[in-house]
Amino acid sequence: MNRAVSLNGREYPLRFTVNSLCCLEEKTGQSLAALKITQFSCLRGLLWCGMLAAAPDITLEAVGDLLDAHLRAGGDLSAVSAALAGALEDACFFPHRAANTGKTAPLPCEGGSSA
Repeated sequence: MNRAVSLNGREYPLRFTVNSLCCLEEKTGQSLAALKITQFSCLRGLLWCGMLAAAPDITLEAVGDLLDAHLRAGGDLSAVSAALAGALEDACFFPHRAANTGKTAPLPCEGGSSA
């Protein structure tokens, strides 16, 4: 599934790769699991990381500027966070749980039949 985040009336594709996540860990000095989504630096870093595949020259500062403009235009960060979470899930870095069972559900990238 292709995910995107809408900022300032424009759609930006999001795709997390091992290489982009390594870049994020190198920049922050923290593992992905240790990052706290409630911190602005984490949100900006994850967004930057997710945008690298489509825009390899984008900088952290440019992503921060996009977020500033998004907030000034009345946007909120919950939709950005949701798009990031979905893109991370799509990349199969985190297993998701089957509803109400507590058991790990098979991920789309694990194979099996597709609908």
